[in-house]
Amino acid sequence: MNPEIVICDEPTSALDVSVQAQILNLLMDLRNEFDLTYIFISHNLAVVEHIASHVAVMYLGRIVEFSRTEALFKHPRHPYTQALLASVLTPDPGMGIPDLGLGLSFPDPIHPPSGCPFHPRCPQRMPRCAQDRPPLAKDHLGHIACHLYPATTEEGQLS
Repeated sequence: MNPEIVICDEPTSALDVSVQAQILNLLMDLRNEFDLTYIFISHNLAVVEHIASHVAVMYLGRIVEFSRTEALFKHPRHPYTQALLASVLTPDPGMGIPDLGLGLSFPDPIHPPSGCPFHPRCPQRMPRCAQDRPPLAKDHLGHIACHLYPATTEEGQLS
């Protein structure tokens, strides 16, 4: 069929590490051989970092940050992206489970909060976050939807 885009929804979940590696190597070989583009959906951040060239972080079904993979993992900007990356467990049992300060309650996706959907859990929220949803705006590092990084031009916004 020679597709240009392949959607992979959690292709390595519930697989042991050795099988995950085989699947990832196969996907990378196929990508190179057939010049494929993957839309790779995963909660496994190590796998995302390994396979993706660009990453879109979503919260309540909307993109909150999008950039090149290495930039996002080295310098996450959106508070949710920062919390997501800080939540990765380490193999050191002495480190315990990270406390991200996001609280125990989760928003209802059917009735999301007003303004920025992340504001009730955001440690950096400002008063305007409760009223105004920030647009996903482009800047020199990628795209971000956060009032901490105000949009400089309308043309950089994505719908």
